[in-house]
Amino acid sequence: MAYFIDKNKCVDCGFCGYICPFGAISEQNENDRFYFAIDGEKCMGCGLCSETCPAVCIAPAPGHRAITRVHIDESKCIGCSLCKRSCPASAVEGVVKSPFRIVEDRCIRCGACAVKCKPKAVVIEYAEAVQ
Repeated sequence: MAYFIDKNKCVDCGFCGYICPFGAISEQNENDRFYFAIDGEKCMGCGLCSETCPAVCIAPAPGHRAITRVHIDESKCIGCSLCKRSCPASAVEGVVKSPFRIVEDRCIRCGACAVKCKPKAVVIEYAEAVQ
């Protein structure tokens, strides 16, 4: 799991679930106490939930390595557009059969494009792991 929510601090506002482009956050109920939780299988680690949480209760899980930069190696890109079709932020530009590129201002650093890229043309740079 890339991020986790401290259920004791969660105010059940739902903003994290609204902002998550991967549907990784859902409301939970424990003894009539509602809070939100992150599904580690769906979380891509982009951190949008953490950046926007008004209760400041979302943090990187221990060992999480945040993505600092994503770019495409044009010499490996075959122009298939899988990266563009998988990007939840519409940060990939290009035309089929030509190398694509990532617009860094729009990139949310989730890595979804790299997961789908068959020729492994998407390059991900990571920060140090959270302790």
